[in-house]
Amino acid sequence: MALVNMRDMLYHAYENNYAVGAFDLVSLDFLEAVVDAAEATRAPVILSVAEHHFAHYDLELMMPAVEAAARRASVPIAIQLDHASSCDSAARAINLGCNGVTLCSENRDLPDNIELSREIVDMAHRCNVPVVGEVGYVGSDDEEDVSAPTQPVEAKAYVERSGVDFLSVSIGTVQGRSKGRIKLDFQRLKQIHAAVDIPLVLHGGSGLNEEQYRRLSSLGVAKINYFTGLSDVAAKAMRAQVKSDREGSFTA
Repeated sequence: MALVNMRDMLYHAYENNYAVGAFDLVSLDFLEAVVDAAEATRAPVILSVAEHHFAHYDLELMMPAVEAAARRASVPIAIQLDHASSCDSAARAINLGCNGVTLCSENRDLPDNIELSREIVDMAHRCNVPVVGEVGYVGSDDEEDVSAPTQPVEAKAYVERSGVDFLSVSIGTVQGRSKGRIKLDFQRLKQIHAAVDIPLVLHGGSGLNEEQYRRLSSLGVAKINYFTGLSDVAAKAMRAQVKSDREGSFTA
């Protein structure tokens, strides 16, 4: 199957009531683990490079490996830039091989959000690259980082005027670790879905249970972004390795 267009991938998920996982990569170890798991479960997957992680690796060095892994995989794979903050950032990622862009609208009012999104959409669509827009904000459990739920009326206006292919929504998930059980606003999700009628996207997929995942996909969510849970598993494995062999090992 190899590398596929993210628009085709997510519309297939949307029309068949399932969601594709998008996993942020911070090293080649993450890349191999995600692709191996996708092949083992025969599941499509999105390999995600997040703009706010670029301080930890060189995107120009990472992308050839990500593209090579996608092209030789036996399952459908797309590559996205996550949390894109500017048209220049999106264009750079597309030139390096990303075939999907997810925007970050944090701290932008609706008119400014529409203006920036329209600029990026116009550029990306000329390259046949779909764009995930965002209305609302998914915060964390930190009291100073409060989420702003997506308003259906604003979502409808944004989608119509920006031309985005997919919409990321805020309905109760959090970025990072949750201090308790996550309560999702499914009624709000239904209203948003009815208002925009395009595939929806969810940030903060860690910490949800299987029942929540299934219900999300039945209500229009076609892509779920996931990082914290993956990072925690990697950190746990590294701590266990250090505990078992304090002098280090190159075989683990």
